[in-house]
Amino acid sequence: MIQTLDVRQLVLQHPLFNLFAADAQNRLLAEAQQRAWPAHSLLLQQGQAAERFFLVLSGRVKLFRISADGQEKVVEIIHPGQTFAEAVMFMQHSVYPVCAETLDAVELISFPNRLMLQLLAEHPGTCLHLLGHLSIRLHQRLGEIETLTLQNATQRFALYLIQQLENRAVDSAEIDLQLPKRLIAARLSMQPETLSRTMARLRQAGLIESHGRHISIPSVARLLDEFNQEPLLQAV
Repeated sequence: MIQTLDVRQLVLQHPLFNLFAADAQNRLLAEAQQRAWPAHSLLLQQGQAAERFFLVLSGRVKLFRISADGQEKVVEIIHPGQTFAEAVMFMQHSVYPVCAETLDAVELISFPNRLMLQLLAEHPGTCLHLLGHLSIRLHQRLGEIETLTLQNATQRFALYLIQQLENRAVDSAEIDLQLPKRLIAARLSMQPETLSRTMARLRQAGLIESHGRHISIPSVARLLDEFNQEPLLQAV
C-alpha cells in the first residue's frame, strides 16, 4: 500500500499515470506495493517471469545483463522518479530481460502488469500517451547504442561527462561522479583499466583534472569542440 500522501502525489505526477482518470489511478494505487531494500539487494533476475513494474522513490537501481561467458554488462542506472521494467508487460513472452540490483538503500513501488494492461485496454487514449513515453526511452537506447558502437573509449567517456552537466554553456564545470569508476566503465562497455587510461589521456590533453571521483573541466567549450569535431585522442 502507498504509505503517505506525498508518495501518492509523486506517483500520480509520473507520465505513466497522470493521464489516467481518477478511478483508474485509485485502482492502481490500491494494488501498488511500497517496499524498502538494503544496498546490493538483487531485485530481479534475468529470465524471471515479469509480473510487476517499478517506480524508484529513493536510491539507485542498476540494470544489467549476464552474457553467455558470465560477463556483467550494465544497461542502465535508474534514479529516483524513474520507472523500470514497464515495457516488459507488452512482450509476448513476459520475462525480465535484465537483472536489477540496488546500488544504495532503495525504496520503490511496484505495480501489477495485469492491472496496468487492463486499464490501458479500458482507456485507449492513454495508450497513445504511453507509446510516446516508451518511444522516448527507445530513442535514448538507440543513442546509447550508437555511442557504444561508433565511438572510441575516450569519446564515450567525454560524452558521459558532458551528459552530467546541467548547463553545457558554462565556461568550466565541476563534477562529482555519482557512480564508482568500475560501474561507469561497465556502463560505457570498457574495462576499468581502460577507463583509467582514458582519464589519463584527457588529463594529459588538459581537458580534465581529476581527484578521486571529483572531475574538473577547465573549458567545457574545448571539450565539446574536441568531441564534436574530431576524435578526442587516438582510439583506445
